[in-house]
Amino acid sequence: MERAPLKRKLVAVLLADVVGYSRLMGANEDDTHLRINRVMEELIEPQVTRYGGWLVRTMGDGLRVEFDSALKAVHCALAIQRGLAEWGDSAGPRDRILLRIGINTGDVIVDDQEIYGNSINIAARLEQLAEAGSVCVSAAVHDQLRDYPGLRFVDRGAHKVKNIGHPIHVFRVHDAGSAETIAAAPEVSATAEARPRGPAFRRRWAVRLGVVGLIVAATLGLSFFPNPKPGVSHAASILVLPFRNVSDDPKQEYFADAVTSDVTTDLSKVRDLAVISPATAFTYKGSDPDARRIYREIGVRYLVVGSIRRVGQQVKTNVQLVDAASGVELWADRFKNEFVDLMRLEEGITGRIAASLDLQLVQAEDRRADHTDTPDALELRLHATSLFFQSVTPEHTLAARQLLTESLQLDPNSAQAWARLAQITASDYLNHWNNTGRAQLHEAEKAVHKALLLDPNLALAHLAKGFVLRAQGDHHAAYEAFAHAIDLDPNFALAYATEGNELILIGRPNEAPPLVERAIALSPRDPSLGIFYWTIGRANFFSGRYEQAIVWLRKSVEERPNLWYNQLYLVSAYALSDKIGEAQKALAEFNRRFSKPAYTVAFVLNQEKTEPSSEPIMVAGRDKFHQGLLRAGMTEN
Repeated sequence: MERAPLKRKLVAVLLADVVGYSRLMGANEDDTHLRINRVMEELIEPQVTRYGGWLVRTMGDGLRVEFDSALKAVHCALAIQRGLAEWGDSAGPRDRILLRIGINTGDVIVDDQEIYGNSINIAARLEQLAEAGSVCVSAAVHDQLRDYPGLRFVDRGAHKVKNIGHPIHVFRVHDAGSAETIAAAPEVSATAEARPRGPAFRRRWAVRLGVVGLIVAATLGLSFFPNPKPGVSHAASILVLPFRNVSDDPKQEYFADAVTSDVTTDLSKVRDLAVISPATAFTYKGSDPDARRIYREIGVRYLVVGSIRRVGQQVKTNVQLVDAASGVELWADRFKNEFVDLMRLEEGITGRIAASLDLQLVQAEDRRADHTDTPDALELRLHATSLFFQSVTPEHTLAARQLLTESLQLDPNSAQAWARLAQITASDYLNHWNNTGRAQLHEAEKAVHKALLLDPNLALAHLAKGFVLRAQGDHHAAYEAFAHAIDLDPNFALAYATEGNELILIGRPNEAPPLVERAIALSPRDPSLGIFYWTIGRANFFSGRYEQAIVWLRKSVEERPNLWYNQLYLVSAYALSDKIGEAQKALAEFNRRFSKPAYTVAFVLNQEKTEPSSEPIMVAGRDKFHQGLLRAGMTEN
């Protein structure tokens, strides 16, 4: 039967959301709700009617308005922002009702009074790029209205955004002759002004809005959970939908159900996350539920959707993290496991999913955060953690430390913030980054102590303790700290890798690779993946297996070219394998990248003092390392 053609129409779409909605609701739910309703009824709805728009209001913090012309949409948006600037709001500057507005025009699909299409996606991204109290429009709107009297456009440049295949050009629009800011946002504090404001931070992360442009509201109004795991907002909630058995054998249904239950259990350990019970999840079994319908029914923020297929002895798993309010896929993974025994298979699947989701939820929650000029302690901690997870660089670790320090000034009772600050500071010390010396290492030690006093069962705090002990040369105690972190969180990929690294430092390099391989299996896209490769490479190097070391060290350099030690160990491994040409080439490339300060073997010896070890295998291995550098052509002094 021939399918009826899709209906389309040309519209201008205005999307808006309330700045800091979750924070405002958390501070005073009743008052915020009443004030937003008053703004809607007395200001927004009359302006929408005046300009002939059709208003679709979402579940609390956002709205969508459709117009038959871009000019009407822009005039309505500016009128709303002017009205808010003059609004008689009894709240203080920090708690005023402010909007961000984005406008795009284009062709959309019409289906049962709903509209869909890329034009709405672009409007959603524009709204996320807008500052508090401002109106941002697309190039299409700008081109239509650029010469229209009474309007002034400021070019904000092209921005690459999620789920849009090309950069979108953004223009901020004002009334001609108006001040730069239409609705005055809260004043920026000195500390906020000093924080990095790169493009990723400014664009407010466009995850909350999806295909139909609906804005995510606050979800379950959850209370704060004790001893939360670092990173995930206490308001976050998640439902693991029953994994589908897509095997030919219906008998495998039980295995898919077991994976569903175990992933739910593992995610329940993320104690800053509300995990909906399997009893509720299994009411959706056998159906193909729409994410937005689930959001309307139970108000959950995220969904985990997956499938299991067994073919012979191979099991294929697909999993996605979905924003429930919009139906937008935030992350996806696909992987295979060999069926050796049921328990190991189940652990391999659920552990990888849980570890990966832990990282992804941190990123997703940071993208949801308002990042206003006066963020709260949780938002600062979220952004610091997300920044660290994006890529581990000196710039990111320094910025993360600054954000965590600000967070702790607002909330000195956060074990997660103290632990993360200690971990990053100790790592900077070990990497010789950001002028981090013994004084800063002592501060990291104090931060670990505070974290453990607040929450002795926080895995991250024991990981941080291990880093500090490593820098102090107490490697056996560091090993115990990393092992304890794994006991507390069996899916903690970084803890497995650091425990493996510590085995090398206590003279047991042959035992290290299996632990690091477990870390890679749990988190194959981990921000520290380059360090994982380096650790296996160093374990092989100290075991005298230079050919195997080269394989892993090359992977490490490709993944993390900003580290001195993985590159120099590769140089030495080449030389000790009698690949002098390769060693000289790698050394030349290293000298190009690390020209200041100039590296000599004596300088390398000084760098190694941040990781002292008197174990005979370590001493002998480092001596071979230095010999290889000399053989490759590095000067001694």
